[in-house]
Amino acid sequence: MVARPQAPQGRTARPTAAQKRIIDQWLQIPTDYAERNLGANFLHPLLNELGVPVNHRSNEVRISKPGESGLIPDLLIYQHLDEPPALAIELKRRIPLLFNTPEQDFATVCQNEPLKLYRRAVGYEETGENGIRQYLDPALVKPECLAPYGLVFNGDFFQLWRRVDGLVFPFTPIQKVTKANLPQLMQQIAYCLHKPPGAMVVSAWNQKGGVAKTTNTLNIGAVLALEGKRVLLIDLDPQNDLTHGLGLSPLPFPDYLASVSEKVQSRETEAAKAILDTAIQSKQFPTSDKRSYSLSLLSASRLALEAFRDHPNVKPVPIFMQLIELLKPDFDYILIDTSPTPDALTYSMLYACDAVLTPVDFGGKALRHGLHLHQSVLPEIRQRRSQRQPLHSGPWNLGLVYSNCPAEKMGKVLETAIAQEFKKYQFAGKLYETKLRSFAQVQAADFKQVPVICWQDSPVTKLYNDLVKEVFLSHNFMDG
Repeated sequence: MVARPQAPQGRTARPTAAQKRIIDQWLQIPTDYAERNLGANFLHPLLNELGVPVNHRSNEVRISKPGESGLIPDLLIYQHLDEPPALAIELKRRIPLLFNTPEQDFATVCQNEPLKLYRRAVGYEETGENGIRQYLDPALVKPECLAPYGLVFNGDFFQLWRRVDGLVFPFTPIQKVTKANLPQLMQQIAYCLHKPPGAMVVSAWNQKGGVAKTTNTLNIGAVLALEGKRVLLIDLDPQNDLTHGLGLSPLPFPDYLASVSEKVQSRETEAAKAILDTAIQSKQFPTSDKRSYSLSLLSASRLALEAFRDHPNVKPVPIFMQLIELLKPDFDYILIDTSPTPDALTYSMLYACDAVLTPVDFGGKALRHGLHLHQSVLPEIRQRRSQRQPLHSGPWNLGLVYSNCPAEKMGKVLETAIAQEFKKYQFAGKLYETKLRSFAQVQAADFKQVPVICWQDSPVTKLYNDLVKEVFLSHNFMDG
């Protein structure tokens, strides 16, 4: 058994004896090396050094459900033999081109080199091959063979992927293996094998107001909770609309942010977690079809949020990221609501998120803000974050969803204008089929201070059910 690791933070630690042996092994591998040899003469020795027993590794097992085409990953790694695998691995051969590519160009070359080794390992559609994308698909894979993590590797490229329900997204950027970073890459594998997958952290955000960010956060969380997921909603908006939308108040816990900040800064993590547990409120909601679900909420008053944001001795972004890490083990999903203002609270959310869903309406302002977020803001934050900590290297783009739209369909003129805007920005991301339209039932739910999905026969409820299935529960692959 491997010692339970912390998330790797950088390349400063000296290699251990085991890591030095693997570095020496890697240095001996030819730059043109067959996939099978790479597995036998490097990957398996690496797993040996990580303490993974041989009987916890399964080679070339058919994992597809009955009736599906054959899915056979190169390797499945088990933490416990009576549970599904922890990690699925897809190997590809090593080639001199990738070995000789500088680190700064490496990800681009991986995406474009003529043999498409990286893209084949991932399983991009144009390659016609199965890869990690398919091996983590709940619709294709038997439940007992479905892993939460995947790895693509060829001796030079190394990338971990993560699955949450149907959603599959990068857990690290594409990394080039080097003598310097190989110990860190080993730690990343060990982390995936031993760290229980925590909550998926998501926000529905756009700098343009009026696109129902809070309403979406509330009802997406409610649908997930009704599906049996453990959901925490975090209200970082000083207006506290999310909190009031649940019929709750932030006032009972006005000082928890200050207390948690103090404990986090002094590295008293257990004390910080105890304070957070006290601050979390929970509420049960009945539905019209006689079911019920529970939502948890972490909220703070306007004064507490503004003090956290503006305190000269507090750095909100790193403190909030650590706060989220403390909460992840207790939930399946954490959904964060902030104001449209790009202030320190908003950046705390963006740096802590695994992914951001961008709501836009049929108007030009919301669409332009959404495309700018998608194309520029999130990739820049992801780049900065991955330099400090390659694991959890979000926020990834979940895509765009039409929200708060009129009930009638868009006309031809508007449809053409929107298409031109997408073309102008060279948008290559996801635009979801589900359109969240404006119905009076949403306002009625707001007055009653409950999620609209409490009315199960409402057309709005169907839209939110469809969206949650499309984004989270059905297979949804994202990489940008």
